[in-house]
Amino acid sequence: MEIDRSTGLPTLDEIGQDRSGQVVSARLAARRDLGSGYAVRVASYSGFRPATLNELHRPFRVGNDITEANAALVPETLQGLEAGATFTGSASAWGVTTFWNRIEDAIVNVTIGQGPRTFPRAGFVPAGGALRQRQNAGTIEAFGLELNGEHRLADGVTLTSAVSITDARVDGGTAAPQLTGLRPAQAPIWSVTSGLDWRILDRLTLAVRARYESRRFDDDLNSRVLAPVLTVDGRAELAGRGGQVFYAAVDNLFDEEVAVSETGGGIIGFGPPQTLRLGVTLSR
Repeated sequence: MEIDRSTGLPTLDEIGQDRSGQVVSARLAARRDLGSGYAVRVASYSGFRPATLNELHRPFRVGNDITEANAALVPETLQGLEAGATFTGSASAWGVTTFWNRIEDAIVNVTIGQGPRTFPRAGFVPAGGALRQRQNAGTIEAFGLELNGEHRLADGVTLTSAVSITDARVDGGTAAPQLTGLRPAQAPIWSVTSGLDWRILDRLTLAVRARYESRRFDDDLNSRVLAPVLTVDGRAELAGRGGQVFYAAVDNLFDEEVAVSETGGGIIGFGPPQTLRLGVTLSR
């Protein structure tokens, strides 16, 4: 229920109908060891994700952008295939995986219209704002390639890296034809990480990690572009004699501005700034 605070009168009173159902998920995989450190594997799988309570019942507003809930959402379903190969040697190890995923009845924040305008149910949307609703908007297909590896450069020094390349596209069908051919929101094509672990002493280890993400979109219409970003994290660990591990970590070492959202008025939301963490872990 929604109430006008100035009058105390209800403006919206909705009760969703009870629903029930079944969704099946399964996985079938096989792996073969080829010897000399090499192995190959294949897998097929299916899964599902029911809508959250927020998606079903909780609207929200950020700036002039309004997103309505949708009590009629059905679960997303996933089908996927993947194949890969790995190698494990005395100084190096690597893996490669290629995959295909298809999400049907994908739950997407679909743009209904732009302000200034008054919409049924949502009410007035100011200039520069947009009205969206969570909808089962067709299908999303993704093809991708993942690479990862590590190599011991010297005693106590290890280099690690990983690359993910994903081409994901929406087919809105008759539910949201305006989305057909566009990329899902918040889905970069490139994601690259690289790191170096250095055990300086028997009990002291230093680690650094760099992460790059290519540009991505904040909205379903791919009209709000979030810039690519490169961040670096650092960590030092000191092992105690009683099983404790003391650590100091710096996230976003160079205090990069990581854009995570953009409103219709051009207000950009940023991820966490440079953050220092100190702690201890205990083990028996």
